[in-house]
Amino acid sequence: MHRLAAAIATSLIATPALAQAPAPPPSPIAIVDAFQGAIGPFRGNRPSHAKGICASGSFTATPDGTRLSISPVFSGQAIPVIVRYGVGGAGPTAPDTARSTRGLSIRFQAPGGVVWDMANISVPIFGSPTPQALVEGLQARAPDPATGRPNPDRVAAYVAANPKTTQQGRWLAANLPPASWATTPYWGVNTFRFRGQDGEVRPARWVFEPVAGTERLTEEQMRSLPPDYLADDLRRRLAAGPVAYDMVLQFPGAGDDLNDPTVAWPDDRPRTRVGRLTVTAAEAAPGGPCHGISFMFLSQAPGVELSDDPTLRARQAAYAVSLLRRSQPQ
Repeated sequence: MHRLAAAIATSLIATPALAQAPAPPPSPIAIVDAFQGAIGPFRGNRPSHAKGICASGSFTATPDGTRLSISPVFSGQAIPVIVRYGVGGAGPTAPDTARSTRGLSIRFQAPGGVVWDMANISVPIFGSPTPQALVEGLQARAPDPATGRPNPDRVAAYVAANPKTTQQGRWLAANLPPASWATTPYWGVNTFRFRGQDGEVRPARWVFEPVAGTERLTEEQMRSLPPDYLADDLRRRLAAGPVAYDMVLQFPGAGDDLNDPTVAWPDDRPRTRVGRLTVTAAEAAPGGPCHGISFMFLSQAPGVELSDDPTLRARQAAYAVSLLRRSQPQ
């Protein structure tokens, strides 16, 4: 895994930028450096959603899923999956009751050694429209050596120059945290291209909708629940039966931006259910088979391909660099 991550990171880092490009995107190393400048060394943890739990189950495409993608993941057969649930935050002690994102990362393991990874969050939008804005935001929030805290003037100047980066925070402030990993939707936020059985390529975004319905904490529960309740809650639910989510594709309308993940498409856009994710077991403790997975194989070409969204295209190499760093001996 580490050799593969190194190869991906090296090949993408070494790709020269076009001379005509007015503002070359930050390198994968610069992105990871910005995370570490803001939150410190990874010390074996992921830079985001460091707290989490591994689980397993399967994914089965619907007939519409098979029609809309020629990927082997959408064959209609039960595809084994490794799942990682996460809690937003840089450290493994982030409270489960915080107004932060929850994560659902999935590795699909199709026949023939085909692997497809994805990382989804419990908010319908991403926090930055471009990799450059992401890096600049992290740099603005890096602790000031004189105080050990971010410089508020620097943060304010960044926000004023990048208003789109406030939209995810506003969404989180307006919505109470999820009551359970099992009862929150998880959005892919980026646009992908789905190549169907008819040869047509369709841009789409997806969401995993909980079959049990959406539940959020109350204000009282945010104050009274223990900071580590989510893992026990998931294990209790799985002891009673599987936890399931419907994967739903949403298709854009005229004028919808395909390449800006800080903007959600309107709810009235066409939607199609393309599969069901069924989680059947969770690890008894932190760690497990997902610990060393960075969920970076984002494209399952030719059935599911990357769009031109720059934040999407920056992820794979940055994930590889991050995996290498957090895997190094401390």
